[in-house]
Amino acid sequence: MIQSICHLIASREHGGMEKHVADLSRWQACNTDAQVAVIAHPRYLQTLDERIQFIPLNTDRSRHHPNLVWRLANLIRKGEYQIVHGHGSKSAQLLAAVQPYTETRQIITRHNVRHPRDKLASAFDARIAISENTVANSKLDWNIIPNGVELPAAPSESTPQLSLSAEQPTLLVASRLIKARAVDKLIDAVALLPGTRLMILGEGPEKENLQQQVRNLSSSKPALADFAQRVEFFSGNGIVAQFMEAADLVVIPAEAEGTPYTLIEALLQRTPVLANRAGNAIDYLPEKYLLDTTDPDHLAEKIRGALQNPTLSTDFSALYDRAANSFTLDSMAKATWQVYTQLLPEAII
Repeated sequence: MIQSICHLIASREHGGMEKHVADLSRWQACNTDAQVAVIAHPRYLQTLDERIQFIPLNTDRSRHHPNLVWRLANLIRKGEYQIVHGHGSKSAQLLAAVQPYTETRQIITRHNVRHPRDKLASAFDARIAISENTVANSKLDWNIIPNGVELPAAPSESTPQLSLSAEQPTLLVASRLIKARAVDKLIDAVALLPGTRLMILGEGPEKENLQQQVRNLSSSKPALADFAQRVEFFSGNGIVAQFMEAADLVVIPAEAEGTPYTLIEALLQRTPVLANRAGNAIDYLPEKYLLDTTDPDHLAEKIRGALQNPTLSTDFSALYDRAANSFTLDSMAKATWQVYTQLLPEAII
């Protein structure tokens, strides 16, 4: 049976890939008999479950730094892991570099299109990709396992209650509030959609600027006098599912290299989505629900078209069913475990 697994994160971000590793490692620690470890920069300690053995390593150094490669090799040898699972481009290159010094089975997961070419990827015992689009240009065999989200618990009494008018179509953007997420462009688009509400769920360094943008628009012309009441900011501490249930449409305007978790969560909550076609949204959404740019006029046109589309619900019904069957944490983790068992056939859950 599988007794020891180690995951490797070598990125600098706190995004979808890091959430993927945190969720997957927690599931493995809770649902299998394996000892689960994560090697990562110390900044990731707080994101991991207490049952995970955390092994700090300064992965901010260059992937070609001899000390980094040597330390990683020593950690893997010391842990005597049966499987080391690397996530992302830098992790893949580091694991390839330590192959001459270790004997463990190695797996990589490709989270976005910016990833080592086939020459490097072919060196691993198994390969996972989170979507078909991620490996569209690869000639290798990949296990396609979509990201999965843990189904939400019932709302607690402390969760804010949302009182929204049924007569006003309501949009939701749930995101870290940074410039790259294009929330400012979405605000400008909503200004072009009279009577449409926007819920902004999240925190980040741009929150104050976005709030000022709303105030400025509200005072810019009489037609937008109610704009500050139509755009509301919420803390990211609430249950995302409740906000999605209250929304008529979830909008993901920013370009994403991988699959936005918000997209998956929305489909699990049976809420329609508009998302930028960059990244892997094209693997999930019909063409007419893909955004080509973050231009406010384009966003407004696509939002208007979706909200006025009489077949909106039926367009997504099959996607909702697919999400319920394939986009949960349980389905993702079990499919990943199956890849492990192909390397170690005697392994069982």
